[in-house]
Amino acid sequence: MSLDQTRLPQRRREDVRLRGFSSRASVEEATAWLDAQGERLSTEVIAASEAAGRILAGPIQAVGNVPAAGSAGEDGYAIRSRETIGAGMYNPLRFALQAADSALRPATAALVAAGAPLPMGADAVLPFSAGQADGAYLEVTGAVAEGVGVEDEGQEVRAGTTPIATGRALRAEDLGLLASLGLERVPVTRRPRVRLVIAGPKGVGRGDADGAMLEALVARDGGIVEAVVRGAGAREAIAAAVAGAGADVILVAGRTGTGPDDEAPLALAGVGDLAFHGVALRPGGSTGMGLAGAVPVVLLPGAPLACLCAYELFGGRLIRRLGGRDPRLPHTVQEVEVGSKIVSAVGLVEVCLVRRVGARAEPVGSAEQAGLGSLARADGFVLVPASLEGHAPGARVTVYLYE
Repeated sequence: MSLDQTRLPQRRREDVRLRGFSSRASVEEATAWLDAQGERLSTEVIAASEAAGRILAGPIQAVGNVPAAGSAGEDGYAIRSRETIGAGMYNPLRFALQAADSALRPATAALVAAGAPLPMGADAVLPFSAGQADGAYLEVTGAVAEGVGVEDEGQEVRAGTTPIATGRALRAEDLGLLASLGLERVPVTRRPRVRLVIAGPKGVGRGDADGAMLEALVARDGGIVEAVVRGAGAREAIAAAVAGAGADVILVAGRTGTGPDDEAPLALAGVGDLAFHGVALRPGGSTGMGLAGAVPVVLLPGAPLACLCAYELFGGRLIRRLGGRDPRLPHTVQEVEVGSKIVSAVGLVEVCLVRRVGARAEPVGSAEQAGLGSLARADGFVLVPASLEGHAPGARVTVYLYE
């Protein structure tokens, strides 16, 4: 169910071309509307070998213990630990060697490889450094404690337990565990299909900066780029790209401002529902959102930095939520002190690019002037709340790191 759109004043859907924004939705309001569209997508079952990075959508229960029986945790000699008490370089103890496939007799040891079952009666594995084979005998020169070098039955996973939490992105080591459990297929959340509509660029010599950037960001957030529609600058072309079926999310980059050719909001309104246009965010204030049928559409500014900021806070959040991921910003955070003053405007959430200089964060340019070059020099960004005019030197801030 979507948020009641009557709560968004009608003036936010007006034609702002050649006039400017009379008002903007707050970042919190835009986020709430967006989250109301972001119900987790359906589940699909795929081969476990192909599940790295996918979000586990259902419980995985171990049907047996791992390991299934007591086994050697390392290469060495299976032995009774109590029989090695007192062994040392000046007091070597002599053990007869026997095969590992029969019960261990008193004062005997058996050569075992890591992962092999322990012979009955053994409770430790003596490392090679503490024993020297001499024909049919083993000279033990070091004591070993009970349990050393041994993997007990069920030590890794107990039968009936759930070893991997539902909702977690499966890691490479998880695939190894699934193989150990004998699970060949697993339920995962379907990846969001994202259509990119590139309605720009307007600038000379920019190339398709937005498209290249967004394709990488969508992949980072677990989505699949379903199609890329380039050169859709006119209202009719944008409308046709937005109206087509097959996507779970549509991102339109460009033509969202106040110029005479900024027709992306009007294109969406013509084929669907423009919920609002304009957000109290800098850079990224010309962001808009709405629906094409039941498909959420996020209108992103065409300027690359503004496009990135709007994507991170809104488009990426939606994709992550649909795909079952944590919708919050996917960056490592670090608490640091501000070096030079960070300046912001009251009433706007500002994304301030910063670089780390020693233990401090220094701003990189201004929001009005920053672009891709500033991004390349930045280590991350600070979100300045709309209630603040910035941060004074020495203030503690949270930096969202790009690396």
